[in-house]
Amino acid sequence: MKAENWSNVVGGFISWVMDGYDLGAVVITSSILGILFYPTLKLLGSVLPIVFTIMSRPIGGFVFGYIGDKLGRRSSLLVTVLGYSLSIGLTAILPTYAQIGVLASIFLSLLRFLQGIFIGGDVAGSFTIVMESINSYRGIFSGLMQSGVLIGFVGVDSLFTYLASTTGRDFISFYWKLIFIIGVIPAILAVLIRFKMSEPSVWANIKHDINPLRGLRQLPQPLLVMIGFWLAIYAGPQLVPTIFGQVMKLSPSYYGYLVIYMNLIGIASMLISGLFSDFIGRKKMGILGIVLSIIGGVIFYHFLPVYRNLLYLTLLFGFLVNLPSAITPAFLSERFKTYARALGIGTAYNGAYIIAGWAPLLVSALSQFMSPFNSATIIFALGNLIALISLAVGPETYKVSLG
Repeated sequence: MKAENWSNVVGGFISWVMDGYDLGAVVITSSILGILFYPTLKLLGSVLPIVFTIMSRPIGGFVFGYIGDKLGRRSSLLVTVLGYSLSIGLTAILPTYAQIGVLASIFLSLLRFLQGIFIGGDVAGSFTIVMESINSYRGIFSGLMQSGVLIGFVGVDSLFTYLASTTGRDFISFYWKLIFIIGVIPAILAVLIRFKMSEPSVWANIKHDINPLRGLRQLPQPLLVMIGFWLAIYAGPQLVPTIFGQVMKLSPSYYGYLVIYMNLIGIASMLISGLFSDFIGRKKMGILGIVLSIIGGVIFYHFLPVYRNLLYLTLLFGFLVNLPSAITPAFLSERFKTYARALGIGTAYNGAYIIAGWAPLLVSALSQFMSPFNSATIIFALGNLIALISLAVGPETYKVSLG
């Protein structure tokens, strides 16, 4: 496994750790953010910060993807890393609803919207620059890149659980802020590493006189795959902390550990899935992973209200549900031509959030008519089915050259 520039790989990987850390910070503190910034909206207030973050990602993916294809992957990444570093730090110093009323809700919503733009743009550049810098075994590196999100989750979940366990009632009033303040540190590290990154020869050796928009002709199929993946993820593992905290009323110090273990085993799942995709193909591995994911989700939500040993149930869910999306970086890179690859990846990956971003709200709405566990199961299964059908009708890509 050779890389043209290991700084590109490391820099891209840290991007995904930061993506996971930032989104994980909002997800794991969703119940607290709802109380402090949207106190009148109950369950809806807990999911709004997540929704605002992911709904603006398509803007960033499109804008910075286009910049990445025309001016270079490294150029766009230097801008996006500075943007999300500033956004995550500012979240920690926002006044709450109790201090300034509805302005607090507006400020947090705007900040999360901006954060989504920069993170969405970072996806377009980091996926592209890493995959274009890899000479072989893109699948295992794909699993590694995608697992960076879960590593970020583990980091933020561990910090959340430690602070919640040691600071008591002061955690909700103050110490949750440390999660966002500390998040600035790896972001600064990402800035330093990106100055050592270089444009992949795959991109540097082509003429840049073709409009990247022409490359979006390939967009429908990968976009549908991503819509399916993210519907399942946001009605699955990303919804779990809200289910544990808001619905089951578990203490943060308890469910924090469960979320950590769910993400830890998900890292192993993604590495295994990515590696297998180098031998059996992205399409076959994706379809196999989806089938196993559906089984895991149905078991998890069915037994969650009554099963006493939540650890084993959560571990099974964490492993199976993370199998399909491990192919994402390699699959998307192989579906688009070099002159439009960053735009294609950024638009497909982030554009899916226009629909998938509503998953938490759809679960919340359905919960008015049935249990939250059943409503989550329906949206989760629907997402997986969309991804399965979309992969089945598309081509196999794992032997495609990126040049």
